[in-house]
Amino acid sequence: MAAFKKYYIIRVVLTAVFGFAVGALFLLAEPYADEIFDVLLIAMGLLTVVMNLPALFLSLIHVRRKGEWISLLTAAVAVAFGVVVTLIQRDVLLLVLGVYSVVFPAVRIFLVADRQKQFKREVPNMLFGLFMVFVSLAEIEELVFRVCGIAVLSGTGLYLLWSLLTMKLRFAAFDAYVHELMPVPAETQNEQNV
Repeated sequence: MAAFKKYYIIRVVLTAVFGFAVGALFLLAEPYADEIFDVLLIAMGLLTVVMNLPALFLSLIHVRRKGEWISLLTAAVAVAFGVVVTLIQRDVLLLVLGVYSVVFPAVRIFLVADRQKQFKREVPNMLFGLFMVFVSLAEIEELVFRVCGIAVLSGTGLYLLWSLLTMKLRFAAFDAYVHELMPVPAETQNEQNV
């Protein structure tokens, strides 16, 4: 039981420290938001190239299959787009990347048989793309960092508060669970009956 309590407290404290550090990092990095967005765009461009190269090669191998040229074309465009994202400046690029993050998931939805399942997979990409379009049009990179910092700090504070408030209930439930699993030894039971 003591080991469980120790583990729980260490986990809560480390999670809270990490959350407060990330929130503070967002707030401290706010003046450098433009540069950070540039670095993130380069990283996203490289990631787009790396993630779409296997699909490009597989499509090239199976190009004779019916409809495979569509996969080949989308993979080639994605790789080319990743290269462009890595090389071009950020001004228009964030807008283009946002549109790309909405359009290509929509194309993938229409290419598969189970569209509903694919739609559920692609919703986060599409929402992220819409977010990038909004950020690029509004030019609010610093505000995004400030809001993220405040949200992370608030969420971490609520997590810490909730964890501390429910700690006694968790330990009581764990205690009951352990006693239910471990039967009372016969010697102790005889002593209790006497």
